[in-house]
Amino acid sequence: MQKLDRAILVALNYQGNYEACEQSLDELEELAKAVQIKTVDKVIQSNDKIEPKFFIGSGKVLEIKQMIDILNVDMVIFDDTLSPAQIRNLEEALDVQIFDRAFLILQIFALRAQTKQAMLEVALAQKLYMLPRLAGMGKSLSRQGGGSFNAKGPGETKLETDRRRLNMEITRLRASLEAIKKERGESRKRRFKNSIPVVALVGYTNAGKSFLMNHLSNLYGTNKTEVFEKDMLFATLDTKSKRIQKDNQPPFILIDTVGFISKLPPELIKSFESTLADIATADLILHIVDGKNYSPLQINFTKQVIKDLGLEETPRLLVVTKKDLLVHQPNILEDYLLISNKTGEGMNDLYQAISAHIYKDSRIFKLLLPFDKGSIYERLKSDTTIIETNYTADGMFVKVVLTPYLYNLYKSYIMN
Repeated sequence: MQKLDRAILVALNYQGNYEACEQSLDELEELAKAVQIKTVDKVIQSNDKIEPKFFIGSGKVLEIKQMIDILNVDMVIFDDTLSPAQIRNLEEALDVQIFDRAFLILQIFALRAQTKQAMLEVALAQKLYMLPRLAGMGKSLSRQGGGSFNAKGPGETKLETDRRRLNMEITRLRASLEAIKKERGESRKRRFKNSIPVVALVGYTNAGKSFLMNHLSNLYGTNKTEVFEKDMLFATLDTKSKRIQKDNQPPFILIDTVGFISKLPPELIKSFESTLADIATADLILHIVDGKNYSPLQINFTKQVIKDLGLEETPRLLVVTKKDLLVHQPNILEDYLLISNKTGEGMNDLYQAISAHIYKDSRIFKLLLPFDKGSIYERLKSDTTIIETNYTADGMFVKVVLTPYLYNLYKSYIMN
């Protein structure tokens, strides 16, 4: 069995919220576990400021040095982003590899990326992370396959990589992503042309978005191919879309997006711009929360990301999962729908809530379609809800729910 790397995790409580600091450090442990790193101890220092030299105080550095020797530690991982100088100073003082939270998240993204777009986005994020860290970096980021931690990622880039070459690689990656962005833009234009509403699944990583998408797709989807789902951080990096339509109901496009996490490296947000753009086109955001392991901090963080993306005006529906595993309803201080991906409880209510949001401007109209306009009737059956159909001498009498878009298409057939 391969020997796991052993790490001490370090956090600085400089904002006066020790509980939040503990939760973030627990999350860092899960991140480390995702790349086969074993946490042997955790350290939290409370201070009212960040120390420029070591990020933490020099006394705490000496304490960690003693722990390294006693616990046979390979590396120390900090829960915040460190400057190149801080990494260098810590390596000299502690004589082990030093990583920060941003580096760890980038490693996980590199391992999870499967499609061309995701690989390009992660590669761009890695290069952007490395660019300001080229000068004066120590052994942690200058390895070429050496050292105890060999996950692929920024560490594979040599320290002496020329800045000009790195900038050229960044330019090339951005050009490749721009081409993909244009392709995705064409896909979005087709959605707008067809006037099919878009519903985006958004939430903290591992909240159950992909589970919900597969469940709805199996019930009402035209494409039953399942998206990858697993109880792991960042199982989904690529946006997946499915057309969802219940019998005799109007359709919508459901998209599954990359999960959020606190202290997400800004380099990732920049490089995943085209992926996050899918959220920006949504008519409704389904904010998914793990009902069994929910956290007000995670809920508030996701709401803040939505706000930062400029989408706070987009309707948002809070959906709490794992109803089948709960003894009591979660004490969440806003309205929410409680569902179970496993048993299907609450799914019909969820579907009705989605329809009420995205088709709130729809109205019931009476149409008279000539008999030679059967193609219109078939499209109405496909795209909306037909309430009643009768055949008269003059044609087909149809009572139907029309969106503003469909109203403009068929208003010439509306009966007064």
